[in-house]
Amino acid sequence: MGCLRVFLDGASTGSVNMARDAELLAGHKPGDDPILRVYRWKPAAVTIGYNQDFTDFDESALRAAGYDLVRRPTGGRAILHADELTYAVIGTSPDPIFGASLHETYLKINQALLSFLADLGIAAEISPGESREEARGLVCFRSAGRHEISVDGRKIIGSAQRRSGGVFLQHGSILAGPRHLGLPSFLRADVNRDPGELAAVTTDLGQLLGAPQSDEDLDALSPRLADAFASVLGLDCGLA
Repeated sequence: MGCLRVFLDGASTGSVNMARDAELLAGHKPGDDPILRVYRWKPAAVTIGYNQDFTDFDESALRAAGYDLVRRPTGGRAILHADELTYAVIGTSPDPIFGASLHETYLKINQALLSFLADLGIAAEISPGESREEARGLVCFRSAGRHEISVDGRKIIGSAQRRSGGVFLQHGSILAGPRHLGLPSFLRADVNRDPGELAAVTTDLGQLLGAPQSDEDLDALSPRLADAFASVLGLDCGLA
């Protein structure tokens, strides 16, 4: 049995978190043991996808709120990382563990995420996808893409992946509280800023578990997330 290298990193700034993930990806070679990194954000931060434009966001409003604005090395759309547990998986594809395609890799990782949620008593499902119009939006959690995870039709985990040279990085945000709903207020003035639209299509661990999730609660969930990944991937779980 191989090893899953696990980093339970706690909270860091947006720039530190994204630099750390990019560093792990750059140092990963096909066939290396896969990596799982689990972390939080302090202060809260807005990340934008690899192909998005900073000019779509109100940087002065973000500075006034004390939030970071950084670019993710993966694709996808903007996310306000506040009340959440974030995962990053770095691995090889094609590979017997993660499959040969983007779709197969997403499915394998989603099995681990669904197992983690089931362990918490949450029955979740993989979204069937979104319309082309929804896919062109700026905000990640306004709709659920083909490979994202929902509970009763409301999105709880959004993910994005980057693949290059036989290796990949997949990021995902596991919503734990309501502060992601503040993202529309940081969009440029000519974009729909209605937070109610976002609230109607998302849920979070706090709602589903019936109690707010503190930083300490989320740190306590991190090893359980690592165990779910190790079990589904068929690997020993080792703190790096």
